Order: sequence, then structure tokens, then C-alpha cells
Amino acid sequence: MANSNDEYEVGEIKYPTGFGLKDIAGWGSTGLVVLDKASGTVVKTAHDNDELVERERRVYERFTERGGHPNILRYYGTFERGIRLEHAPRYNISSLIQNPGDGDGKGEATPERRLRWAAQVADALGFVHDSSVIHGDVKLANVLLGAELDAKLTDFAGSSIDGSPLLVGVAQSHQYPGELVSTKADIFSLGCLIYELMTGTSPYEGRSDKDIKKWYSRGIFPDVKALGPVGSVIAECWQGKYATCREVVQDLKRCRESTLSPVSTIPI
Repeated sequence: MANSNDEYEVGEIKYPTGFGLKDIAGWGSTGLVVLDKASGTVVKTAHDNDELVERERRVYERFTERGGHPNILRYYGTFERGIRLEHAPRYNISSLIQNPGDGDGKGEATPERRLRWAAQVADALGFVHDSSVIHGDVKLANVLLGAELDAKLTDFAGSSIDGSPLLVGVAQSHQYPGELVSTKADIFSLGCLIYELMTGTSPYEGRSDKDIKKWYSRGIFPDVKALGPVGSVIAECWQGKYATCREVVQDLKRCRESTLSPVSTIPI
């Protein structure tokens, strides 16, 4: 943490007390994340919408009351207008997906590890649902990596808790063609995340939102046969065949336990 006790401000950016530009670990249209190196934690604040911080605080406190989950960032309470969370030093999982290594299995984003990440995210999402929370924005950009390369599901600022409205817009490529405040919607998006995790692209990437919405509403989804057993898991997420994330986890574990030959067909 910086030594200054002043609140830094550059343009419209308001930093938490003691932090400045050099401490930024993440940035988005709604807020920023600063790294407190001394404690190994981060502080997340909203630019100008305290409702987002309040919603995320309530969600994390709910998770803490239920004992937390190893694949969700640990919550350390509030800090001024923000919240303090566990630091995931490997940051966004997408960086490894875009640079999977030399292709001979020595890279960090191997097919087997991708299946492990998928199962970890699905298990975390099951805990979220058991806590009466709907994430609402399940996508690869909202999965970070811990020091040991464990997946960490993040960003609950727009989530629904106890049936409250979502405070986030869902990308059309990941949007369920039905009620968005529902486990079915999250599981549908989970299928999109797993597709993204395995292929490196979003479903129907490059196509218009209008076309994607039309196809989804008609039950038309990308072809996943080449992905082997995990392709079947993705398809069943999209087709609404899973009632809970626990069922998804079990099928993903079976994919991992099977021989590598089906998984090796994954185009990465």
C-alpha cells in the first residue's frame, strides 16, 4: 500500500486512500481494483455507482456466512467505499488460453487443465446457487487464476441475491433465451464459458447480436462434436438438460477421468 493518506484523483478516477495509479491491478467501465502488496489483497471500488459495491458486499458476506468456496475469492470485509478481496496473482485465465504453450502438452493451458478449470468453475457456481445467488454474468473474463493455477469465479457486482434484479447486462453470446434470474440462465452461460475455455473463442464469435439471439431462441447452437465428451456437456448446458451445477461437475469429472484420446481432439 502506498504511504500517502490522501485520496488520489486523476480526471474522473478516485482511488481508495493510500493508493494511486501504480497500484491498479484491474480496470473496467464500472470500477477499478487496486493491489495492496503489503497484505496480498486487492481493494475493489466502483467509479460512481455505490449500488454495485453494496450488492457485491452482500453477496460476498452471504458466501462467507456459508463457509466460502475455494474457487471464489476470499472476502476480507469493506475498505472505505469498496471491498477487500483475496488477490489472484495470475489474473485473467484468458491470457493462458490465448498463449497455451508450444502445443506438445507442456503449456499451462493443457486440455486436461482446461477440464479441471471448467469443473472448478461449475462447482463454484453450484455453491453460488446454493447461496440463493444468481451470478448473471458467467464468462471467461470473470474467472481469475490463483497462485497454484486454481480457477476463481469473480465479479458479483451485478448478481442477483434472493431474487433481486440483475445489475449487469449479459453478452448476447452468453445470454440464455429465457428468464435471466435463474439457475438455468447461469448454467447456459456456463456452457458458453466451457466452450470459450476449450476453443479460445466465444460461441458464434464475430456474428451479430441479432443473429445470435435468433439462433439461441430457436435452439440453434455451435457444433461441438469435435470437442468429444466435453462437447456433450456444453450442448446439454445449452439445451437445459442440467437441473444443477452439481450434475455438470460430475460429467466434467468423467471427462477428465476418461483417456486423453477423446480430449485430444479439442482444437486448441
